[in-house]
Amino acid sequence: MSKSMSLPVEETTDGWQLTGRHVLAMLVIFFGIIITVSIVFTTLAVKSFRGEDIKQSYRQGIEYNSTLEARAAQSQLGWTATVNVVGNMAERSLVVKITDQAEAGLQGVTFSGGLRHPVDSTLDRPVIFETFEDGTARADLTGLLGQWTLEADAIRGEDRFHFRRSLDLR
Repeated sequence: MSKSMSLPVEETTDGWQLTGRHVLAMLVIFFGIIITVSIVFTTLAVKSFRGEDIKQSYRQGIEYNSTLEARAAQSQLGWTATVNVVGNMAERSLVVKITDQAEAGLQGVTFSGGLRHPVDSTLDRPVIFETFEDGTARADLTGLLGQWTLEADAIRGEDRFHFRRSLDLR
């Protein structure tokens, strides 16, 4: 004769009993919260990072040899860029001077460039330079605060000199 064994079920004082449906509901709620939080955080992460910060970075990597050639040609020019921030927040200016190997200021140089924000590329802005006869250029930075990267070009005839400087505008 076979005697079936059953486990004793204890009831609590209020008559409530943990059943399979309760366990299923707890698991569904637990994993539902986990999945919901994961979806929210993933969505926020994707929306806050816009992807490439530098346009066509893949192509730049493929064409890196031409970048090295341009840097070598620029090095042979012997030009140097001196970048200073003068004034206070109410009237702040960027002063740039390009000198040759003899440390003489270059005349006839035109400047173009922009300020890059290190975190948010939508805050990037062009810089408008006012050039002077002694080879210096000045740009207005009034009201700008924080960390910026100046990326600019000095051009004279066929010669192009690209330079980059970090600026701390506090």
